[in-house]
Amino acid sequence: MFGKLFKYDFKSNYKWYCITFAIFLGLSVFMGLFAGSVLKPDQLNYFSDYPTSTAGFVIIFYLLFLMIFSAACAVFLSNTIIIIRRFYKNVFGREGYLTWTLPVTPHQILLSKLLSAFIWSLLCMLTMLVGGFLIFGIALPIVGYSLQELFKYLDYIPSFWLWLIKFGFINLLQTISGILFFYLVISIGQLFKKNRIMMAVLFGFLIWTVLAVFSLFLPTPYSVTNFLNLYDDSSSYDDFYLSFSQMLDISLIIRSIFELVKIFGFYFTVYAIVKNKLNLQ
Repeated sequence: MFGKLFKYDFKSNYKWYCITFAIFLGLSVFMGLFAGSVLKPDQLNYFSDYPTSTAGFVIIFYLLFLMIFSAACAVFLSNTIIIIRRFYKNVFGREGYLTWTLPVTPHQILLSKLLSAFIWSLLCMLTMLVGGFLIFGIALPIVGYSLQELFKYLDYIPSFWLWLIKFGFINLLQTISGILFFYLVISIGQLFKKNRIMMAVLFGFLIWTVLAVFSLFLPTPYSVTNFLNLYDDSSSYDDFYLSFSQMLDISLIIRSIFELVKIFGFYFTVYAIVKNKLNLQ
């Protein structure tokens, strides 16, 4: 039954996601073609002789960039709206009467929605990544370079791919906690008989403020390094990089624990509300 719940929730809005993904990727292709044609050496020489033409291309470039940025915002904004809307309608709205008559447990309902929202959020981020690769992958060959040369430059950055994995992991945790945050404030809002949306927004702002203030006291690589005085003018670059890497690892571990605490706290609070204080509208 969990698989059916997940499949139904995952496919409920796939058409809208496909449309926004296609628009963003299509604009990325145009951006790559335009950027490559502008950055060609012969075109650059042409622009140096004709400033007015350069201004025209710059305007078009910025307009195209603005369209891509707007499409990227639309992808993430629509994903957020869909996550909120689907959870509220299926759990606490009119559709909730059907949802809670199914032979499923609250865990299955919550986890199916969380998994669906998480996968769509990952697909949104993957679409952004693919769009970036399309822009560079199309523009660079036109200019006379290749993506392989870009990756070679990245290899010169110490432990680049390792840091990418570490920051990617904490980003996944933040994505899960962000989804559960919306579930939490919606669940708190439905505890009230009137003004549910307003109360959800109010408690969401209060919870977010408390968490934001608390996160200020979590260590960052810079604050930890300065606090422990691991670097001074007499230290070598290798010593500083090693100390900084160690402190960055500590910071990422602490912030990962913080995100895990949020995830379990948010989830089991939502679970307790839907199990013991369910109030359908």
